[in-house]
Amino acid sequence: MNPLSASNFFRHNKRKFISSMIIIVVAICIVYIMECFIQSILASNREVNDTCFKNGMIVLSTKLVPEIPQATVKSLENNATIEKAVPVTVQYINFTFPVSPTHAFVLGTTNGAGQEYLIKKFNIKLRSGRLPELGKNEIAVDSSIAINNRLRIGSHVGSDLDKSQALIGNYVVVGILENDSRISLMGSPTPEQYSSSTLKRGWAGLSVFANKGYFAQAENAITSLMSHGLNAQTLSRYNKEVAANYQTFDILDMMVVLIILVMVVCLVCSKYAQYFARKSELGVLGALGYTRREIMRRTFWEVAISNLVSFIVGLVLAILLSRFIMNAAFEDVGAVGVYFYGKAILMSLIAPLSTTLFTLIPVYSMIGRIDPITIIEKN
Repeated sequence: MNPLSASNFFRHNKRKFISSMIIIVVAICIVYIMECFIQSILASNREVNDTCFKNGMIVLSTKLVPEIPQATVKSLENNATIEKAVPVTVQYINFTFPVSPTHAFVLGTTNGAGQEYLIKKFNIKLRSGRLPELGKNEIAVDSSIAINNRLRIGSHVGSDLDKSQALIGNYVVVGILENDSRISLMGSPTPEQYSSSTLKRGWAGLSVFANKGYFAQAENAITSLMSHGLNAQTLSRYNKEVAANYQTFDILDMMVVLIILVMVVCLVCSKYAQYFARKSELGVLGALGYTRREIMRRTFWEVAISNLVSFIVGLVLAILLSRFIMNAAFEDVGAVGVYFYGKAILMSLIAPLSTTLFTLIPVYSMIGRIDPITIIEKN
């Protein structure tokens, strides 16, 4: 039997091997699931806002400017970088998922032609039912929003029924839509029904679409309207808001790092305690003529193999658990669940790599202090 065989040690010390594995597996699962959870929140937010603003921009009236001036509408129509500005009324419907709930747009138009144009530009498809009839409190809801709000054709939705609902009034669902922008369409109020007295019911606005190849220039033209008291919602503005809110997620990332550090300290202490308990064994090996380098090579393979197996088992288990958790927390409510994520894999590697490094350093120092003769005399 080769006394420096790592496989022999694992075969005869299964409990120690399994106990050291469990700690690393738990650490990897916690880190991986937390990173996937954070990414699922960000991906769910992006799905509602990012894709929408890549297709079109929204200009909204405000309490300061309750009606969009005709001069502003004309200036946009005459702008060479803008394809079309469609008059719309804008409301919002809840889109709820863990930690960071948001809202999705619900748009109403003046006429059938305007509705058809929105359907074309936002790549909206009618999945079932029909489109809302203009002038009526009807709504065709995006499929993910329908899942999130537990709606189907014939359902009623609005703040009259649920005070927490962002959609003002009471609407009956007449259709289910399919589109990447998560846009829903409503029949009322239409832009011609709008006046400053109805600001509380719907927001007057324009849905603006850039000419091909002029998105940045059109976006600048829309953003400049904010200086006139209007609310301009664009992709660049959304990205700035996301960047500002990233501090919250940076804090969560720091929490993950702190968890890793705590786990690493626990792992290193556990590993070092195991090797300290084997001090006599290491002394005997030294007395038999094995060099410090040979003993360290064996120690390295023990730690490396143990951590590698732990990492593989932990990663597989973490992905399976993430799939289950993200499905329940996000996908089942129409949001985006991320369960295979590169950054989470890299973060999970920190625990086994750090454990390997910070175990070998003190063990190397301990072996240097062992006196083989003293160990033999004591035994």
